[in-house]
Amino acid sequence: MELDDHNEETGDEAAEFLGQAKKKRFIDIVIPVLTLMTIVNCVVILVLVMNIGRKVNGLEQRLVLLQDSAVSSAGASRVEESSEPAGTSGSLEVADIDGNIVDGTEAADIVEAAVLEDTHKWDGREDSSAGIRRVYLTFDDGPSSNTERILDILDQYGVKATFFVVGKEGYADQYKRIVEDGHTLAMHSYSHKYSEIYASLDAYREDLTKLHDFLYEITGEDCTIVRFPGGSSNTISHVDMWELINYLNRENMVYFDWNVSSGDATGGKKSAEQIAKNVLDSVGQFNTAVVLFHDAAGKDSTVDALPAIIEKILESDNTVMLPISEDTVRVQHLHE
Repeated sequence: MELDDHNEETGDEAAEFLGQAKKKRFIDIVIPVLTLMTIVNCVVILVLVMNIGRKVNGLEQRLVLLQDSAVSSAGASRVEESSEPAGTSGSLEVADIDGNIVDGTEAADIVEAAVLEDTHKWDGREDSSAGIRRVYLTFDDGPSSNTERILDILDQYGVKATFFVVGKEGYADQYKRIVEDGHTLAMHSYSHKYSEIYASLDAYREDLTKLHDFLYEITGEDCTIVRFPGGSSNTISHVDMWELINYLNRENMVYFDWNVSSGDATGGKKSAEQIAKNVLDSVGQFNTAVVLFHDAAGKDSTVDALPAIIEKILESDNTVMLPISEDTVRVQHLHE
């Protein structure tokens, strides 16, 4: 009898021990799992918060740029001055390179790109070779009603330049003259609408192909030199710029940015003297200086500044002005 009682007690103790052991093993498994899940959830929440913060910050920056440009220019990036239509008093109007008023999204892109073009600081590797300084005058966004004036000035001084053009009907003579005068005809984009060309790789490819074929039909030039609207360092594109760069590499095309800005991109009518000063204060810093100008109907001051700029550079020792070619030292904001 006593033996049976002892065996029963021993069995109860064993069962209790096994129960406690199972419970401990369960806890040992569950606690790490719950801890890991908590950490993962915290990381996910942190990433979401950071992404939201970046988007909010980006929107704030774009609004500030838009407001600043509106205050300084009373309509940033307007290609030509026009009277304000009735009923729009106090409204912000931003025009594209053709002078067409655009909606809020495209307006913000235009202003942001213009500010970046005027303020970007070159941080790339500089050509350290000794000897001749090479200066490359480049003009974006043309042709325009100012193109003939620009070409006449360049011809007067015997200087060759580079024109990063867009697709425009009615300017066949200007496209042809750029080539016939010995300048480099290069590609900017067909539409120059940021929201369209930077929507995806396919959208960019389609736009650039359209421009290439358009220029080939008019001039017979197989253009292979490119400048991204807003530069390769733009913050507007919805697609990784390296995807677009890799696409150009596969197509045996080469892109160029700039390391000297004339400051004529943002709204507000800058004087010819200020534009000339912006250029001449900077070209001496580089052995290969790629200067950014804009060829648009509203950029009369840019055209007026050209003679003083050219004359001063021509007076410089060991300095030449050349059109960009595939052999030109590549000034690129995004580099390996």
